[in-house]
Amino acid sequence: MIKIRKRSQPVKKSKKIKHTIHRNKNIIIGILIIFLLIIIGFYVFVILNEPNESNGDDFTFTSVDGDELRLSNYRGKIIILDMWATWCRPCRSQMIELKKIYDIYPNKDLEIISIDVDTSETINQIRDFINSFKVQEGIELNWIFGKDDGNIWEKYKMANEGIPTLCIFDQDGNLYYQDEGAKDSGLLSQKIEDLL
Repeated sequence: MIKIRKRSQPVKKSKKIKHTIHRNKNIIIGILIIFLLIIIGFYVFVILNEPNESNGDDFTFTSVDGDELRLSNYRGKIIILDMWATWCRPCRSQMIELKKIYDIYPNKDLEIISIDVDTSETINQIRDFINSFKVQEGIELNWIFGKDDGNIWEKYKMANEGIPTLCIFDQDGNLYYQDEGAKDSGLLSQKIEDLL
């Protein structure tokens, strides 16, 4: 009878292979952890170094010139947002008071954005309103005018949903004051002075 002896060499190879696989697994896990830390570090760096424009309110509108503009384009200035419509009589009175404010404060400190919130009205109707206002009232409305697609009104309308509705934003784009109904230039001036 011949006895078959078991070889020990394959066992040694198997142990070496297992050891190599285990070592490679640890290297791969280490590389993945380093890669993950790099991604997290990059993400934190980007977030911490992002400009402050992401702070404060923001919205987009189409100007009467057809440009797409954002509230954040005017960071560093106090912004009066005037929500109105061409058919609104109190809105006409508000325009006269806004003109007084616009003439008092330099453009570097203040910007007025009058947004027509009646979504059925067109850019041409807004242009016609500006032109007729100059003829009828003798006042040139020379600040920014634009059209809302419904989002601005939805965000800033008040409980009674009356127009004109005014919002004043500070230099960082934070909503500072909001009210509906025409406001006189004295009140608006006081609010602006509080922010200067």
